[in-house]
Amino acid sequence: MNVLFLALGATRKHVIVAEAEQVIAAGGAATVLVRKPAKWRNDPLPEGADMVDFSKLLRGYRPAVPRLLLDRIPLGLIRVCTPGPLRGFGARVQSFHRRRVARPIHRRLARFYQRNLTEVQRRIVERHVLSPKSPDLVVVGDAESMVTASELRDVFAGAGARIAYTAAHELTSAGHVKG
Repeated sequence: MNVLFLALGATRKHVIVAEAEQVIAAGGAATVLVRKPAKWRNDPLPEGADMVDFSKLLRGYRPAVPRLLLDRIPLGLIRVCTPGPLRGFGARVQSFHRRRVARPIHRRLARFYQRNLTEVQRRIVERHVLSPKSPDLVVVGDAESMVTASELRDVFAGAGARIAYTAAHELTSAGHVKG
């Protein structure tokens, strides 16, 4: 059983860690979606649990067309035009392009990329959270995660996951997953 824990506020860390341990002990997989991983330094996740930084995924979101026009095509052309002994020079030109051209333009366009934040969150969750490990259960770990869970409930339902407030009802007293 794959369980996704939404812990964006990190206010109930000890409960999330305990439930993740129970899921892993029962033979399942646990993934914790967090907003600030630094808050989890004192409460590490159990061995085998994955942590996904949601804010990093949001910052890195870029639609396909600008990514193609600003990153893929120019960097590919530089790579093709600087073969062999010019490879070192090509690497410096690529670095210059990323720092002085692509990054500033992406920064200016970022407000347009994330104009509809709910749609951006849907794409990110589908691409980076649900597709690698399709969860059976989504556990809303704290109050801050409730808003995100309600905005993404149809995405979770489309993936076949149920939303709950605890994983305890899915585990029997013997530690086995209900079938």
